[in-house]
Formats: sequence, C-alpha cells, structure tokens
Amino acid sequence: MYHNPKLDLDYALEFTALYQSESDRSLREAKCLQKQIPYVLEPIQEEDLLAGYMKHGFVGFSPQYGGSYTYYYWNDRVEAALAELEGTLDEDYRNRVEEMRAFWQTENTDTKMRERFKERYGQDLSRRGYFYGVTRIAGMNVDLDLLIHEGLPGLRKRIEHFRKINANENFYTALELSIDGLADACLLYADQAQEQAKTASAPRKKELAEMEAILRRIAVEPPATFKEALQLIWIYAVCSDLMNFGRMDNYLSDFYVRDLDAGILDEEEAIRWLSSFYRSIIRVSKVHDSRILIGGRGRKNEAAADRLALVLIEVSKRVIEVVPQLTLRYYRGINPELMKKTLENIAAGAVYPIVYSDEVTLPAMEKMYRIDPETAEKWVPFGCGEYTIEGYGAATPNTGLTCPTLLDALLHHGRESFFGQQVMKDYGAPEDFETFDQLFAAYEDCARETCAQMAVHEQLNYQVAGEESDYLHLSLLVHDCLETGKGIFSGGCRYLCATDEIFGFITFADSMMAIKRCVYEEKRFSLSRLVEMLDANFEGFEQERALLLAAPKYGNDDDEADEMAVRLFHHLAGLHAEGCRQTSLHYYGMVSVNNSGSAERGAVTAATPCGRKRSEPLSNGNSPSLGADVNGLTATLNSMSKFDPCDHVGVVHNIRFNKDMLKNNLDKVRTLLEVFYENGGAQTNLSSIGRGDLEQALIHPEQYQNLIVRIGGFSARFIELDPIVQHELILRTTYEEC
Repeated sequence: MYHNPKLDLDYALEFTALYQSESDRSLREAKCLQKQIPYVLEPIQEEDLLAGYMKHGFVGFSPQYGGSYTYYYWNDRVEAALAELEGTLDEDYRNRVEEMRAFWQTENTDTKMRERFKERYGQDLSRRGYFYGVTRIAGMNVDLDLLIHEGLPGLRKRIEHFRKINANENFYTALELSIDGLADACLLYADQAQEQAKTASAPRKKELAEMEAILRRIAVEPPATFKEALQLIWIYAVCSDLMNFGRMDNYLSDFYVRDLDAGILDEEEAIRWLSSFYRSIIRVSKVHDSRILIGGRGRKNEAAADRLALVLIEVSKRVIEVVPQLTLRYYRGINPELMKKTLENIAAGAVYPIVYSDEVTLPAMEKMYRIDPETAEKWVPFGCGEYTIEGYGAATPNTGLTCPTLLDALLHHGRESFFGQQVMKDYGAPEDFETFDQLFAAYEDCARETCAQMAVHEQLNYQVAGEESDYLHLSLLVHDCLETGKGIFSGGCRYLCATDEIFGFITFADSMMAIKRCVYEEKRFSLSRLVEMLDANFEGFEQERALLLAAPKYGNDDDEADEMAVRLFHHLAGLHAEGCRQTSLHYYGMVSVNNSGSAERGAVTAATPCGRKRSEPLSNGNSPSLGADVNGLTATLNSMSKFDPCDHVGVVHNIRFNKDMLKNNLDKVRTLLEVFYENGGAQTNLSSIGRGDLEQALIHPEQYQNLIVRIGGFSARFIELDPIVQHELILRTTYEEC
C-alpha cells in the first residue's frame, strides 16, 4: 500500500470539485464512483488468486467506511497530510485545501444526519448516557445470485428493460455508469495481471494468466465457471464496500457442481480458491461483518448446495481466522453431515460455523415482517447477528440501549451514577416506588420515550442517505429499485427496516428479579437501602450482596427467573414496535447480539442489583450473567429457548465446551443442540476451549498467537483483545458435561 500525502490531497481536491460540479443526485454519485474506483483499488498481491483490494481516500463515497457513511470526510487525515507536507505547498494550494476542508465540515452526510436529529430533539443522540445512535448503512445483503447469473451484460439489459417503464432517466443512466465502473475495475486488474506476469515465476505466471483471462471475460460476459463467478462477486464487493455475502451455497453451487462434474475443477482446487476468497476478506478486516451463509430452507438445489456447504466448512477448518463468519442455518431434515462437520470444526478449535435455527426463525420472520413463507426463506443474519431479507431489505443497526444503565439512572433521579450525568427526567426517589409494579411502570415510561427517539433516528438515517445518493451499486442488486426507478433509500427498498442493539439485558433482568425478590417480596431491605449498597459498590454490605446473588438467576431453567427475563424482553420488544409506528419503517426491532460491548460498557457501568460489582462485565447477548448458570448445559439451553422468537431480530447464545468433553461426546452434544434448535432455541455461538487455556494465553501470549475466540457478535484473536474483554471471556462458563 502506497503512502503519498500529496497525491491523496490532489485526489481529495479533484473529488470535491467533481462533487460540486454535478447537482443531480444520481449522476453525481455515478461520476464520483468513476473517479473513486480506479483511485482506491490497490495492486494485486503476490498470493492473490482473486484480484481486488481498496484503500479509501480522505473523502469519498461508501455505505460504511470506517464508521462513516454516504459522502464521508476525514479531516484528521487531511490535517496529518498537511503537517507532513509542511513547507512544500504553495499558498494557493493550501487555500484550496482549506476551502475543501470548510466545505466538507458541513457537507459530509454524517453531519447532515446529526443536524437533522438535533432539529427534532435538540440534542445529538450520540451524547445520551444510556442509549446512542450512529450514522451508517450496514448489513446490506444484496442479490448476488442475480449478479453472477446475469453478469454485467445481463444487468445492463435489466436497466434497459425498466428504463422503458419508469420515467427516471438520470437514475438508469447512473446505474449504467456504475456498471461501467465495475467493468473498468475488471480490466484495470486484468492489465495489472498481464504486466505482473512478465516478471513472475512459472507457477505464478500461470496463475496471473488465468486471472487475466477471467477478469477480461467477466467485464463483458456473464460468468461461465465457478472461478469467474467468485471473482465477479469479489470485484463487486470491493467496489461497493459490500461486507456480507449471503447464502453462498445457494447462489454459487450450480457453478461449483457443474465444474466439478465436468472435470474442470476438483475439490482441492475449489478449496484453494475459496481459501483465497477467505484471505481477501481477512485482509479487509471487517471483523463485525463478513458473513457467509450455508444451509437453510429454500435453496434452489439442496443436494448441490450441500456439496458446496461441506467444502466451505472444510475451508473454515483449514483457514482458522476471525473472518469470514461462516454461518449454518439448521432445519429439521438437514443433511446430518453438515451438523457433524460443524461440531468437528468446533472440536478442532475453530469458531465456525455459527448455527441458527430455521425451525424457530422462519415462522417468526413471517409474522414480524408480514411476509409469505417463500420470502421468509430469504432471511439471513448479518454483521453481529441481525436479520434481514437477502436481496429485498435493509436492517441497519444504528442504535443501542444499555439496559442496566437505564435502571441505574431510574434509581438515581434520572442521573446515571458512574459519570454523574443527567440522562433522563427525574422519576422520583427510590422510596417513591412503593411496589414493584410502580418501579416497572417508571421503567416502562422512560424506555418508551427512548425507543421512540431511536426509531426516529433510524428513519432519519435512511432519509438523509436517500436524499444524498441512490447507492447505485446496492440498488443494482436490491429488488425493487430497478423495477420502480428509485434508489434503495429513496423508495426502492421493499423492506426498509432497522435494528436496535440492547446491551446487558440479562444483567438487567436478573437485577429486576433480585429487586422483586429481596426488596418487595421478602423485604430484606428497602429500595433506598439497596441504592446505598450500589453506590458503595457493596463495600460493607457483603451479607446483603449475598442475598442478591442468591436470588433466582436466568440460565438455570428456573421458572421465576426465566419468566422475569421473558417478560422484560417481550415488553421491550413491544416498546420498539410502538416506536416503529411513529415512523414509516417496515419494521424496527431489537437485537441482543452484543459484541465486545458487554465488557466495554460494563467497565463504565455502576454496580447492579443482581450483585454484579462496578465495572464488571455485563451479560453478553441472551447468555446468562457471568457465573450465574450453575445447573449445567441442559438447564441453560432450556432457559435460552423460552424467549418468543417474534420478540427479536437476532440474539446470541454463547456456549463454550471443554475440549475433551466435546471431542468425546460429539453425537450426544449434536442431539442436545438439535433438540434446542427445534424447540425454541434460535442460535448458538459454539466454541471449544478451556478456561485454563485462556489464562495461559495471558501469561504466555507468544504461544497463543492463533487462539481465536468468539466474543458475541464477532470473533478475534484472544491476545489482541482489550484486557477488559479478555477478563470477561475468562469468566464465562465452560461446560464440562452435557
């Protein structure tokens, strides 16, 4: 990757001038993409079988580059470039740069979105203490089946067909230009491959010649082989910043099986190319995304798809890395080899595939999204585990709610006690809540307002994005954009949805259970006294803390504790639905798919009534609070299966096995999990590693360089994690027996 700050500034100035010269939204984006794509594409690397990698500029267009969205601008990078070039730039050039900086400070889409929210609520949502909002377009799952079976020429024909139906000439012209950009990227890399082959070794020369031929063909013809289809997918992903790859065994299996049966490809060669595809994803390092789906009902050719799915599981066993997040959709009657190889992968130290249940999720998606069974079969988890409809929807997760902090503020006159900030109105002193129902009603009131604001934030995120651009590359492959002549966020997306991530939910549920039991039922102490204990971090209140810790806890198949969690979860889901009704979103739902946030947010969260001390980790996803699950794996799975799947659009359940236990009980564990998936269990993150190994990794990190762990919504190398997150992982339960 090159480093040339002057060239980067030149490009930023040229991009800005081009942006300013075109007022039409569609054509402006198309022209900016034509400028951006050749600039951001990085050279072919030595080991690449697939061409494509990018380095974004100081300013540009992207759904979600570095946390920004649409037209982004990085002022700190411009400042760094100016500092590096100090004394080498003439006054006129510096003035042009300063004019550019002033322009983008207000013109970038992130700023426009935040100002739009302030106009309505008087405050930036990112500044709230217990809930937040960010600006981005995340989790897109486009119709890659359409891309590789139509190819770029087929997409051009589709544009021509719908241009005759809809009167939006500039939109269709811009779409054509966006396809030109994809074709030009193919030809640019073909030329590179041809040039590199001149000085390459004989084996590499052969690879580069094949790469060149593939790239030149897919620029002008639909893919005819497995390798060509894979390359077109990757070129599109690089140019569009696509982060998730959907149901790969469904859309790619006919290419794979046809080539395999024709003898032009064997399984090992396919593994070699898929491994290169994996390495390309790894290099981009989008650790919270990069989903590849296998399994699930509704695949075009189940037998062919299974053949490719088994190969993808094998690749995830050989290329043990943090991405891509290979994910299996389980269903009753699935090829048993898929579950067998999944558990063998986990026993061997991999963390993939993640497993989701179609038996639970399909009927829930039908009901929540108000869709027919065939459409529901297109559901996919993306990112950290949120749901969307492949090729038909968007479900960006841009808001978050830390449930224990909400409770903390409620008990402190609206002031969260860790930082002492006023984050909500004063609902009264603890002694004013004479009954548990009164406390619950106060929680309900503040949570309702919170959910409404977050839903509006999500709608505004899409609205501003749609005003700024048509997201041409995404609109090419999301129905019904071409069909209606509208960009994806300008009315073209059939299921425009959004998701809110809740953090520390089980900590919150266990806390409410402890309050109900110790304060209101057994009257061990008053709520005011409990608040004193929390403020003291339980110092001097060891006996009282023991009572709180002894209160029923979720994760043990305890009906009372589980009913509290289910009640709160269902209630919070209802408040999100109420918030959605204040918007035009098709659906706004909550997810409990925490990534490292359970540990990071826990570090800045006061002590909680469940007995958790200040700064200790919060619960992760819908997994039990740390150390609370004491009745074994079956009891934990029973608790996890009690939630109504219609109350969420994504949950995470972390299950960590002792290595020997899983290796010696594969059939027993598989049976136990299949019962779970068929009887209410929505998902599992499975891993096989002992607590002792994690503790040793802290002492001897050099010996554990490749130890991959599943955090919640993503995976990482253990030794590279923040110590706060490492601490949480060590504290999680390791199941020693079924």
